[in-house]
Amino acid sequence: MNEIEREQEDQESLIIPGFQFLINFTLDVFKGTLMVLKPIISVIMAVLAIMLILSYCYRVLSDGIMDIVCPIGFLGSLVPSCQNHLMGVPDFTHFVKAQESLYETMLTQNNADAISALELKKVELATRDLQVMIKYSTLVSADIMDAKLKDYLVRSRRFGRDIQSLQAQTKGVIDNLITYNTFTIKKLSDVESRKSSRQELRKVYESAMGLVEKEAKRLILAIEKAQGSLDELEEDLYAIHEISVQEKNYQRSEIPHLLADLLNLVNGKGLQRPLVDENLALLTNFDAERAKASKRLVVMLDRMESFQMDLEELRTQVVAPVVAPDIIPLEMHIENIGKAIERLKSGKVISWEERAQLD
Repeated sequence: MNEIEREQEDQESLIIPGFQFLINFTLDVFKGTLMVLKPIISVIMAVLAIMLILSYCYRVLSDGIMDIVCPIGFLGSLVPSCQNHLMGVPDFTHFVKAQESLYETMLTQNNADAISALELKKVELATRDLQVMIKYSTLVSADIMDAKLKDYLVRSRRFGRDIQSLQAQTKGVIDNLITYNTFTIKKLSDVESRKSSRQELRKVYESAMGLVEKEAKRLILAIEKAQGSLDELEEDLYAIHEISVQEKNYQRSEIPHLLADLLNLVNGKGLQRPLVDENLALLTNFDAERAKASKRLVVMLDRMESFQMDLEELRTQVVAPVVAPDIIPLEMHIENIGKAIERLKSGKVISWEERAQLD
């Protein structure tokens, strides 16, 4: 046992020095490598530091140097960067005016005489009352008119949903315009304080115009969808009008004469005149309500078409933006966009308050 223990102790005493030798050898190799690579690493770090300093100086001083060098005729033509530098600041004032055109058009959708889901609901309730009266009347075409009125009510609800979706999207567009303008005004401030270049400002301008074009496309699609529902409503109203005219002509032809009334009294059948008069009164009432609904739909269609034309005009302006030279100073651009942001914010609050009062 003593010999075995002695052998184990000898093995352990050999393992520990072996590990120590391996660690020391690795450290010596690493130190030697660092000593050999030290000049190369120093050069690389120095180059990186110089590049960082030069890059920072270029960002800070480039616009100032370009402002001095580029206006000089022969130097400006020799330096390639001067071609981009001499390009003017994009006309953000035109950009704001295009947004105001869209914004003012959207606000008209919240006026009392504009498209309103509440007005559609009133028409729907009146139509329901007429539907019940016609369903239990003695009109010859009562079943056909009842079926057509059901179709009209279904499509009226669909159109109401499309209108509510359109109004919700206009609110989202106002929020997005506020976001775009806030970002743009920050970039303009950066250019004014020399933290950003004019080339970056031009990229911001082009991207912002593209985003506004995207918003205009989205609203145009929503309007086209609502217009499709509105056209279906017009078709239903036209069909109902035809049926009511035919029924009215039939009822008038069935009005008994005085001699027929006397014969009915003698035969014990009673007078038919009150029943016919009641049917005619019902048709007259229905035709008056139909005329009111048709008038509302015509007004809605006219406003939606006007809204779509305004959006198409805005989209044309956005696709081909007017880029003016440096006639308007940066301060004026910043002031104009700041005013646009305030108008968008205040207008959004006003539209919410008006809607709350209507509700």
